[in-house]
Amino acid sequence: MDLPPLRVDEKNPILKKTKAGTGIPDLDIMLEGGYQNPGLIMVTGPTCTEKMAFAFHFAHEGVVKKEKVIYIAADSSPEDLINKASSIGIELPVGKEITFIDCYTATLGNKEGGKEHISVAGPSALNDLSIAINEAIKENSGAKIRVVFHSLSSFVLYNPTDSLLKFLQVVGGRLKNAEATALMLVEEGMHEKQLISSIEHMMDEKFAIHDTGGTFELNIPEVAVQVPIRISASGIMVV
Repeated sequence: MDLPPLRVDEKNPILKKTKAGTGIPDLDIMLEGGYQNPGLIMVTGPTCTEKMAFAFHFAHEGVVKKEKVIYIAADSSPEDLINKASSIGIELPVGKEITFIDCYTATLGNKEGGKEHISVAGPSALNDLSIAINEAIKENSGAKIRVVFHSLSSFVLYNPTDSLLKFLQVVGGRLKNAEATALMLVEEGMHEKQLISSIEHMMDEKFAIHDTGGTFELNIPEVAVQVPIRISASGIMVV
């Protein structure tokens, strides 16, 4: 499907200020400003740079807008994620703008992790993660908050279904009550359909990236369209 080129007009009334920008200008126009805020957003897709890039763009947009970003790293270390983002032209600074909650490093036998990050004893430590998220929310009371789960699939693999669903229900409600938008990455085809259906039921918006044989398309249910995307020198580009 050929789409006309889209450009961001800062004065365009279609961009609703109540939404959380995706960090991808053309996509923001299609979504009338970005993701739902507050909201729980699910992005599914195969293991690919394109899916990760949605999280990187979302986090970087928060930094640009001086919002608080809580980045939960479950399948890679924060340092690896920062390097992957940088490799496609997206900078994720470590500091007061982004708080990384490291749920990955402990699985390698290193209990400390990076000193500048909050360390959690693995993806199975849901109670510890819940406490860390709650503390981050309290410390940034009144600020706009963005949260990234990179990826939710790791928590699915490490936890009993009932425990995970309860965690998502409680933490999801807490995040929305704090006016936060949370982006959750999910690996396509890795989990049971019934479980994914239960998780989807908790989400406010769902997006799916499809590999069409070397090229990728983003399914946007709200506008019933498949949007061709690719990685450029500055991350995701709508083509």
